[in-house]
Amino acid sequence: MENFRNPVAVFCAILFAITAVTAILLFNFDRRAFTAETYQRAFAREDYYNKIPNLMAQAIVSSDADTSGLPMVMQGMSLEAWENFIRGLLPPEMLKTMGDDVLNSTFAYLNLESERVHANLRPLKASMAGDRGTQAVLYLMSTLPACTVEQIARISFELLSNGQVELCNPPVGMIPLITPVIQGQLQFAASIIPDELTLVTAPPQNDPRQRLQVIRFLMRLSPILPIAFLLALTIVIVRSPKDWMVWWGIPILAAGFIAFIFGILGAPIAGAILERILADRLPNYLPAFLSGFTGDLSSAMVRALLLPVIWQGLLLIVIGAGMAFAAYFINRKEKSHSLF
Repeated sequence: MENFRNPVAVFCAILFAITAVTAILLFNFDRRAFTAETYQRAFAREDYYNKIPNLMAQAIVSSDADTSGLPMVMQGMSLEAWENFIRGLLPPEMLKTMGDDVLNSTFAYLNLESERVHANLRPLKASMAGDRGTQAVLYLMSTLPACTVEQIARISFELLSNGQVELCNPPVGMIPLITPVIQGQLQFAASIIPDELTLVTAPPQNDPRQRLQVIRFLMRLSPILPIAFLLALTIVIVRSPKDWMVWWGIPILAAGFIAFIFGILGAPIAGAILERILADRLPNYLPAFLSGFTGDLSSAMVRALLLPVIWQGLLLIVIGAGMAFAAYFINRKEKSHSLF
């Protein structure tokens, strides 16, 4: 019977270590990867909010919205021009507020609390209508080639007829004259920009979020499997406190060590794998500009995931090592008593 129990116990111990590490990863993934707070902290720490103007510029340039109603100063702007313009409009604290709003909307969508992901454009509209918007446009014009004689003549005519100022770098003397016109155009532009920009909408059928909820439910159940193997191990081999410390301590120590090493060294590998998965499986109804953000998203996700894995691995190492050492001292004490 002893020859049968030992191999079964070793097998259960190995399965416990493997499933325990897997459960740690899956459980933390479910807890951390689907909450906006995780990314808000990670993005603030890694300064990802500075990338928001580029994302917003890509959203505007790549959208199908008709911009013909915008003033000439806002039409035909390139991606770089829109990004610089948005950076001039939005201070860092406003960018963080808008970025947090997008993250909250994203995870409300993923958690079936909303049917779309949207960006709040109200702060942008407020800046456009104010002095910050005027200064942003003037800075944008200062980066362009100097106005030609023909363009200066056209600008002068537009000023007299309340027309739209052409986008070029005017002489310094004309700036006080064109500033009120730019202010009026920006206020008009702000009034026709929507309060919210929809980034993602749920597909009418075969919504992948339903499958995601099933997967998350299975992730939450993942700790049951290593606990089952640990209980099976206890039934098969544990007959004394020393047995319990040995047969629990060593597998727990092994699981903690593997989790700790994976948490330290697994970030580059896991980040690359996750980025590839996100890129390959990005739903076709998502805006195209989001595909370029998968690298940052996967890196933030992996860092947020592996930080608790490291600490939990350390905790298991301490528990497992403590039980193994306790068993070792009990064994020594029993041997010393047997000599007498």
